[in-house]
Amino acid sequence: MRSAALERDEFLRVGALGFGINPGFESMNRSKFGRYGWRVVALSMSLVIARGACGYDFPLSESAIRAAYFLGIKGPSQGSTFLSEYTHAVNQFKVGACTSEISLQTPFAHVAVHASKAVNYSAQDAVKEFLGKPSVFRVHLDICYLAGAPENTIKLTVLQNKKSIHWTSENRSAYYPTSDESTQVSNNGERIDLEFPADRINSSELTIRIATPDGQHADAVFALESLR
Repeated sequence: MRSAALERDEFLRVGALGFGINPGFESMNRSKFGRYGWRVVALSMSLVIARGACGYDFPLSESAIRAAYFLGIKGPSQGSTFLSEYTHAVNQFKVGACTSEISLQTPFAHVAVHASKAVNYSAQDAVKEFLGKPSVFRVHLDICYLAGAPENTIKLTVLQNKKSIHWTSENRSAYYPTSDESTQVSNNGERIDLEFPADRINSSELTIRIATPDGQHADAVFALESLR
């Protein structure tokens, strides 16, 4: 496995390439570039990653995989901030304190999450594991809309450019809100996981349309041009 210093240098190399610095800079005297120059590169890379400036990213290039890796190893606080951009509350559906939300996991986000949990795992390992490999786009829904809700009855439509996109995998279970051991709770809706081949999704706006059997409706819209 490569050392932390080598991983840091790789981060800076990827950042330098992304911001137009001469690719031959490895041979440059570091003192001439200056410690502030390195800070600018690192900060600029962090901002680009955090804001998802490149939009939905698939297939993942080697540089994208490395960027996701370095984002993933930054620590829980940075990861939580990053992943929060991939989650939307669905305020139309609520039962008491039980609320609803939808979250996405893009291939880029999957690499970042994987890197955050892996042990003795380098950027080179991530590239070997993910470059050129099939990947999926995941959607997770926690829909809380009715106490004692019937199972497998929520209807979903996923749209891009006004066309339906069909998923290849679906898993459903009853949604029981979090409670302590002394409190009994009822099923308030459904937990649903969908998977799509990543190449069926593009960077245009993604709409997830939800209809419950008691006549409630909601649309959740994700701007994939601002998410990697």
